[in-house]
Amino acid sequence: MDSGIGAMVEAVGEARRQLRENALPKARDTSRERVPEKEEAELLKALSGLLEAVVDLADAASGRMATGDSRETYTKVVRRLRDQAHYLRGDAAKVAKRVGGAG
Repeated sequence: MDSGIGAMVEAVGEARRQLRENALPKARDTSRERVPEKEEAELLKALSGLLEAVVDLADAASGRMATGDSRETYTKVVRRLRDQAHYLRGDAAKVAKRVGGAG
């Protein structure tokens, strides 16, 4: 894959692997204590940031697609994911405000 897509796919795969191996086990660990209220919004903010990075990647790649149909698909993906990142950021702010954190 001389187009650089291989490096992009590899980076996304590494991020997915890191999440599954490092973050997910901690989230599933029921023996851990509850999250302190002041920290409840932090994961939502982190998820929003991760989604925003995915949006940036999809947006940057969209203009490089060879076919109009693929460019259109990427444009739709960017819009949908950007909306979701925005919702997550708003939800994080609401949670932070509710629990008295710094939103």
